[in-house]
Amino acid sequence: MNTTHAIKDIRQIQTLMDVYPPHSKNRLLLEYAIRTGLRISDILNVKVGQVLGKESYQIVEMKTGKKKELAIHDRLKQSISDYVEREGLAAADYLFYSNADKNSHIKRTQAHRIIAHAGDMIGITLSAHSLRKSFGYHSYKQGVDISLLQTIFQHSSQAVTLRYIDITQENINNVYKRVDFGF
Repeated sequence: MNTTHAIKDIRQIQTLMDVYPPHSKNRLLLEYAIRTGLRISDILNVKVGQVLGKESYQIVEMKTGKKKELAIHDRLKQSISDYVEREGLAAADYLFYSNADKNSHIKRTQAHRIIAHAGDMIGITLSAHSLRKSFGYHSYKQGVDISLLQTIFQHSSQAVTLRYIDITQENINNVYKRVDFGF
């Protein structure tokens, strides 16, 4: 079974962000996914007017049907602004519009291809889910309480969240490495 993992090395994330040109749709897709931790289906449905110049916005998650408010990181706001200006997008346009039909967003398969190709370019296997898990992993490592991440990901328990962001196995491995018996 192929499982996705978080990108744990922050330098790999920085390298990943340089794969596509600044202010491009592909780069913004990577940044948006990693800064929000949203599922790809929720990312693709975003329209320019929901996010441009906003501090936060609300979505109804496609998978759960639940409302969620999402604050927009200052760097992501700037990236969105630069991209929208460069592309000449209007408020009613999809942020990740389809080149074939401006009234539609790119399809999930295209988004997955963009993300997988970026991973290939830096020598890692990458999916949209990897970016979601990376958001959780680095949030946790930077001190975000696991209960908040549980709420963000809408998991049933903290144990599920820890396993989801690859912390459980990492913590288990550290126990084996750190236990000192004095010999």
